[in-house]
This record gives sequence, structure tokens and C-alpha cells, in this order.
Amino acid sequence: MNPEAFREFALSLPEATEGQHDGLATFLVRGRRFATLGWPEPHKVAMALSPEEQALLLDVCPHAVARAPGSFGRMGHCHLDLAAADDATVRSVTIMSWRRHAPKKLARAYAPHA
Repeated sequence: MNPEAFREFALSLPEATEGQHDGLATFLVRGRRFATLGWPEPHKVAMALSPEEQALLLDVCPHAVARAPGSFGRMGHCHLDLAAADDATVRSVTIMSWRRHAPKKLARAYAPHA
């Protein structure tokens, strides 16, 4: 998935909006950031997951997901490589991050299309 396709997908999630953080495209749900496009490299996306979700992704798709350095990494932050991940992985990880940041009622109501 290229960065423009990622932007389109992220904005298709319920109540997702685009903002900027340090000059990079940032995607939010009700004001809470769930993804930053272009960090740390143009083809990567920074996301904050739980440490358990991060550990699962590092085990299942280590070629596409990397732990963020330092304390952010220990808290569950990771970098998703759009060039290395297939579309299904990008969508799944993005939805995982969106659900973590969306209000519980909104997250429960969202059912992605197959």
C-alpha cells in the first residue's frame, strides 16, 4: 500500500480526521491520534498499540512491524512499513490502532467490510 492509499483508508474509518503533527499527516478519531504517516521514514506509519498487540505483531509479521525505540516502544508504539506489509496487514493494524483510540461505543459499533 502506498502512502496515498493509506491516507484514503485511514480517513474511511468512522469519524477519522486528518491533522498535522511536526509537519506530518496525522490521523485522529475524536481528537485522539491513531496514526502518523511518514514517521520515521516516508513509507512508514507510527502507531500506538498496547504492548500485547505490539508483541503479537512482532511475532506474526516482523518483516513489516518494528518496535519504536526507547520508552515509546516499551509502551506499545510501533512502526508499520507500508512497503513491506501486504494490504490486509496494513488494514488490520490500522483498525487495531483506531479501535484503541476511538471511544469504546464507536469502536464496538464498527464492523469492517470483508
